[in-house]
Amino acid sequence: MADIVVKIEELKKLVFDKLVSVGVNEKEATIVSDVLAHSDARGVRSHGTIRIEHYVNRIKNGGINVNSKLEFKSTAKSAALVDVQGALGHVGMHFATTEAIKKVKDNGLFAVSVQNASHCGPLSYYVDMALNAKLIAMVFVNTDKCVVPFGGGEAFFGTNPIAFGFPGKNNRVLIDMATSEVAFGKIFAARESKSEIPSTWGVDENGSPTTDPFKVVAVNPMASYKGTAIATVVEGFTGFFTGAFGPHIKSMYGDLEKYRNTGAFIFLMDPAIFGDANVYFESTDNLYKEIKALKKAPGVENMYVAGEPEDIKYKNSLRDGVVVYQNIYDFLKS
Repeated sequence: MADIVVKIEELKKLVFDKLVSVGVNEKEATIVSDVLAHSDARGVRSHGTIRIEHYVNRIKNGGINVNSKLEFKSTAKSAALVDVQGALGHVGMHFATTEAIKKVKDNGLFAVSVQNASHCGPLSYYVDMALNAKLIAMVFVNTDKCVVPFGGGEAFFGTNPIAFGFPGKNNRVLIDMATSEVAFGKIFAARESKSEIPSTWGVDENGSPTTDPFKVVAVNPMASYKGTAIATVVEGFTGFFTGAFGPHIKSMYGDLEKYRNTGAFIFLMDPAIFGDANVYFESTDNLYKEIKALKKAPGVENMYVAGEPEDIKYKNSLRDGVVVYQNIYDFLKS
């Protein structure tokens, strides 16, 4: 599938207009367009505008609530609950993260349980919000079943991504990854480009490895049994609060007329809670510099800190434009 390069502001405007055209209000359309453009600009195309056609279809079928009334319900001094009521997950996560950042100023740390959300895009966006406020962040989200447990022959867990952020004075560390071998969005991306995938990524209907992205019905856990264990941890922080875990989460691409019920957990902390924040910031910077100064393995030109390649890609995209799939661009323009 051919690619096209688009200036990021044009891309945001196209997504904004498409969402508004199906009943999303301007404030929420602005948030979603920013999240999707952020993902494409960072080179994580599996969670960017490739998802927009699905959002539109789900909205048209009534499976995304475009009239939600979000509330930040305090449940303890340093905790709150946000019921997204089936709305766009980006909107619920943005709201929850924004409010949690405010609360950290008073409490030093804050946790939010986000419930009954639709797909929220890349977790890196919400961690980035916290890092811009010089806060430590941990974000989990569960998803509908598409990952086989270690040793299993059918899907049970979602890709259950996890993300972490550690701020510094001049650098930062941002980790965002699925607990599956790959995010399922990468399977969709391979289908768009009609390219083969590594046999370790997913399995077919018989539970056998396949290199054909069109035959993949489930993906493998990362690091074998360890990936399954971490996927279970994510459920413990998200789905267990509502009973919506694993196969009990409504399908993203099925039941388009029903609101979804994914869960998320956001934990933010001020580095000053245990001492001088400047020491923390300097430590992050020093880790960054010391890793970069290490001897490289044979054949390796550059060694990167977690999140650095995406940060570099983002800066380049702001300057040179964002790479998007031609058919997605055509859909946005239609």
